[in-house]
Amino acid sequence: MVKVEELLAVNLKFNRVRLGFSQARIAELCDLPVAYIKELENGKRFPSAEKLERISEALGVKPYEMLYEGDEWEARDSRDNLAGLYLELTEKINTLLDETIHRRLGF
Repeated sequence: MVKVEELLAVNLKFNRVRLGFSQARIAELCDLPVAYIKELENGKRFPSAEKLERISEALGVKPYEMLYEGDEWEARDSRDNLAGLYLELTEKINTLLDETIHRRLGF
């Protein structure tokens, strides 16, 4: 199996299981046969760009992420966690600033 096919097979199954989806559910979401999804997960087929986009969208990832290696998923998860913390902190800071301004100005 070619390395790219292997990465796709591993990442398809990894993301499918992460979401708790069966092969049948992914197939349904992508309007593809279940047998096709099985062949992808077994590295026997490689999707067209259009099918890769449909599969990626169903899994909530970018098409290029379907070719990630293990450590790249860890980096992605860390980045997503940091982005979430940043948004949460920004929201809290803005809320505190608004409350402080309103208190000081008597609103």
